[in-house]
Amino acid sequence: MPVRPLALPKDLITMADMLVDAFQYPDHPEWSIQSDEQTQIVATLRRMRRIWPLIRILQGISPFLRDIFRGFVFEENGAIGGSTIAQREGTTTTWYVNTVGVLPAYRRRGIARELVLATLEMVHLRGGTSATLAVIDGNTPAQSLYRSIGFVDYGCSTTYMLVPAGAVERPTLPPGYNEAPLAQFDWRTRYELDQRIVPEAWQRFEPIVPGRYRPTLLMRAFAPLLSFVMGTKVRDIVIRRARDGLVVATAGWTLSRRGEGMNRIRIRLDPACPELAPFLVRRLLHEVLTKSPKLRIGSFVPSWAPAVSAAAEEAGFVRRTTHMEMGIELENWSRGKSPRTEG
Repeated sequence: MPVRPLALPKDLITMADMLVDAFQYPDHPEWSIQSDEQTQIVATLRRMRRIWPLIRILQGISPFLRDIFRGFVFEENGAIGGSTIAQREGTTTTWYVNTVGVLPAYRRRGIARELVLATLEMVHLRGGTSATLAVIDGNTPAQSLYRSIGFVDYGCSTTYMLVPAGAVERPTLPPGYNEAPLAQFDWRTRYELDQRIVPEAWQRFEPIVPGRYRPTLLMRAFAPLLSFVMGTKVRDIVIRRARDGLVVATAGWTLSRRGEGMNRIRIRLDPACPELAPFLVRRLLHEVLTKSPKLRIGSFVPSWAPAVSAAAEEAGFVRRTTHMEMGIELENWSRGKSPRTEG
C-alpha cells in the first residue's frame, strides 16, 4: 500500500486542502471543520511552508525540534488520499497523534489503519514509549479501529464554542485569592499544579513530567517563530490562594493576530476550588472580547473539570463535541502484534 513519510515542506499545501475535505461529516455537521477553522488551518500551513528553510536549520541543531511535525500520507496516482500528523510532547517519550484523516473516496480500504500503524512504528523507532489521540465520541468506526490496534480509553474531553454576543465586564476575583500574570516560560507553576490535579488515569498516558513543561533554550528561541506560524498571541494568568500562596488555577487566552480563524480560552482549575470557575470563564471572555469581539471562541475542557464545564455553559458556551482520549503503550510494540490492552 503506497503509504510514505510526509515530504516537507512539499506536502503542506496539498495536505491542508485534503484535511479540510477529510473532516466533513454530512450526517453530523457539528463535527465538521467550519469555515473559520478551514481558514486558520490553511493559513497556518502556508506560513509554515514559507519559513520551512529556517525551521530546517533549527531542526539541525535540536533533535527534539525534528519531532514537532512528523507523519505519513497515502498517495495514489500522484494524489494524496489520507494523512497522519504526530508530534513529540516536549522532550518526553510521549507522542500525540493529532490528525488521522482519509478522504471519503478512499475510505473502507484499510488506509487509516496503515497510516496509524506506520506512525506508531515511527514513534517507537524514535524512542517513543506511548502515544495518545482524541476521537469524537460517536465516531464508532474510528474508535473501533484504534481499539483494534491496541489503544485504550482513559478519559474524555468536551469542545465548547461561543459566538460572541457583546462585551463581558471584567469580574471581581473572589475573596481569598490573588491574580498575577503568568510568564510564558514559567513551566514550574504549570507543572506543579498539574501534578496535583490531573487524575492518575490520565497520567498513565499523559505523564506529568518536567519534559512536557520545561522548554529547552532552543525551544524558547523557536517560540516567536511558532507564534508567527500559528498567527496567534498568547497570554496567561495564575491564581494563588492568598493565605499560603498555593497555586489553584492557571488560565489563558489565545488571540488570532490576523482576525482570521478562532480565538481560544483554556483553564486548569484545582477541583477543590470550584467557586473560581465562573470568575475564570468571564475573566478570559472579558480579555478576548475586548481585543477581538467578532471571532468565535473555543475551549477544550477535560471531564475531570466539571466546574469549568458548568461555568462555560452558564456563560453561553455550547457543547460541540465530546472526544474520547485514547492511549497506547509502545514498550513492546511492533506492527505485527498489538501491545497489552488492559485498562
